[in-house]
Amino acid sequence: MIYRQNWLDVYAYLHHMERARQVDPETVKRARGHLRHLLEWADEIPFTKVRSVDPTFPIYLLTARSDGKEKTLAPASITKCLANARQFYSFARSEWGQRYRSISESWIELLQPPRQVRLESRLPVRQLYSLEDVLKIAAVSTETLRQERGKIAVCMLFLSGMRAEALASLPISCVDLDAGEIAQLPEMGVRTKNRKAAITFLLPIPELLEVVRTWDRRVRSLPSSALWYSTLSRDGMQLVPTTQAFLKRHNVIEHDVKIICELAGVPYLSPHKLRHGHAVYALKKAKDMATFKAISQNLMHKSAVITDQVYGNLIHNDVKNIISGLTTDH
Repeated sequence: MIYRQNWLDVYAYLHHMERARQVDPETVKRARGHLRHLLEWADEIPFTKVRSVDPTFPIYLLTARSDGKEKTLAPASITKCLANARQFYSFARSEWGQRYRSISESWIELLQPPRQVRLESRLPVRQLYSLEDVLKIAAVSTETLRQERGKIAVCMLFLSGMRAEALASLPISCVDLDAGEIAQLPEMGVRTKNRKAAITFLLPIPELLEVVRTWDRRVRSLPSSALWYSTLSRDGMQLVPTTQAFLKRHNVIEHDVKIICELAGVPYLSPHKLRHGHAVYALKKAKDMATFKAISQNLMHKSAVITDQVYGNLIHNDVKNIISGLTTDH
């Protein structure tokens, strides 16, 4: 049985994340799931007395599940669980210093992934849409508005690198194709990660831009406050001038992308893999740090370090070509 004070402390921390730090609700939801493992590990033992619990929390996570499945947690999930545990304990030491005096900073730092599941001990296998995939989808003939909308989603997400939920909530007034700009502004209703605001820019790929311009001309018949990734009538024959996207409308984009991938004969990957494709395509063309930083800002990352951490290994296949091209001058 979960110790009541542990649950109250976690609840207070999540409330702090949501209200004081104004963290995105989806991030808070994920943190709640991760900290559930911490609660179940401690069980009836107060968080202030868990230093002697065997197995330790990192080892416990190797066999932990909360959904009844037999397989172990993914290395990335274990890493995030432990990161949330460290953040919780740091908050607890600050908020309830006297009660948590037995929890030292050095102990908190020991909440690290077991060596066998650390991310750096495995070669990441990540998926993405290549430019060739997207060009094949862009060239496919469509017969319905839904198919056309799916093609637009693929092209726009690859060109912009934006997240699917941002595209799903983007008003027409935030799209300026002549300038190649997308205004990802929460104040305009665009749902960005952590409510970040930025003007981002499209990749200069003519074949994809032409497809997007065709759709843009179509939706310009609607009010500028309507969604650029327009909703459709029940019969799928007309655009509907909806001005506000329902929560998690990215699921609609996911469905549309599945339809167009099947039509084009391209293996389906999640819409987020188009963001990966955008990043890798751009990073492969980066020749200096200024370009790398510009790509990072266009992805709305906090720093270029995050971009390197997320996408650095995605382009490791180029390492062979670069190293083999090095020659010794005599």
